[in-house]
Amino acid sequence: MPTSFLRFFGLTTFLLAAACTSNKNLEQDSPQVSAEVVAPTRPAARPKPRRLAQLDTTHFSPQFIRSFQEANKAETSFDVHGGWLLLSPTDSVAFPVAELPANAPVVYAATDKGRTYRLTLTRRNYSTVHYVAEARQGSKLLSRQTGLADLNPSFFADIEIPKDSETGLPYSGYEFQATAPQQQGFAVLIGRSQDADKAQVYGGTQPQQSAWHNVPTLRRQ
Repeated sequence: MPTSFLRFFGLTTFLLAAACTSNKNLEQDSPQVSAEVVAPTRPAARPKPRRLAQLDTTHFSPQFIRSFQEANKAETSFDVHGGWLLLSPTDSVAFPVAELPANAPVVYAATDKGRTYRLTLTRRNYSTVHYVAEARQGSKLLSRQTGLADLNPSFFADIEIPKDSETGLPYSGYEFQATAPQQQGFAVLIGRSQDADKAQVYGGTQPQQSAWHNVPTLRRQ
């Protein structure tokens, strides 16, 4: 066999061996991709809405807070922001603070069949009004009731729909119920939004009840 062929064959074998060794070293030096999955970062916990029990009595009467909790005890996420009751992240309802100015008396009145009705409301906070209701026959005082009344604790669900005695059209309103035991059953209602100029007075117990039977719609003076 010629010497030149042997030299060529030996050189080729050496180059192939060197190439294999180089590729092996490159494989060992290359970083390996890890199969480990990195867990996503847990989002920060959002603070839970305050419960009504945590609110002070600056904006709500203690009796209203107790009544609200009892009437809505299945719910724990109600929150209050300013004059709004937040029912959920997408649902809210306003307390009737826009209808009555704070600590300023508002007078409603009506006359029907010789009787004169006069109602004076003064809003104390978000839940409570002070009322003075008078019914007269001419100059004779038939009934005078005064005291505090709390907003219906289910006001956001139980919307009152009385009928305007003058126009015959229905309107929506908020009901305030007398808090004194001796005036149980006595209630006043004020219209909502564009109907805030209307008010209604309901019953009470005998002997006062007859004076407030079929009271016409009162209007803001």
